[in-house]
Amino acid sequence: MHLIRKAQEEDISGIITIEELSFPVPWPDFLFRANLNNPGFMVYEEQKKIFGYVILGIFMNNAHLLSIAVHPAYRRHRIGSLLLEKCMHLALYYGYETMTLEVREKNLEEQKFYRTHGFKEKEIIAGYYLDDNAVRMQRKI
Repeated sequence: MHLIRKAQEEDISGIITIEELSFPVPWPDFLFRANLNNPGFMVYEEQKKIFGYVILGIFMNNAHLLSIAVHPAYRRHRIGSLLLEKCMHLALYYGYETMTLEVREKNLEEQKFYRTHGFKEKEIIAGYYLDDNAVRMQRKI
């Protein structure tokens, strides 16, 4: 049985592990701690273990996906999809009609994931990442 719930202080070490396994330039732990009061910071928990997390924020009056990651050993089990769907429900609850995100231009697999969830490319942002451009994607919720 899985549970998607608000992230808590005791989840940070598991989240950091997932972050470091998922991104070439991982977020430092203080950024996760700074989001602990954010209702859009959620974890996917199964059998008391954290397998994924998501952080939803606000950017330019849109719901904005700040970060999402699933432990590599548990990818392709719909965890990312469930977290993304939960974000969309939360954004609707707070009255947002659009969701945006950025993804590395070189990360074609992740772009495909977002397209399967209704996101479309909006623009390219040169130099967004230290080593890559970003594709800003958007969808109506």
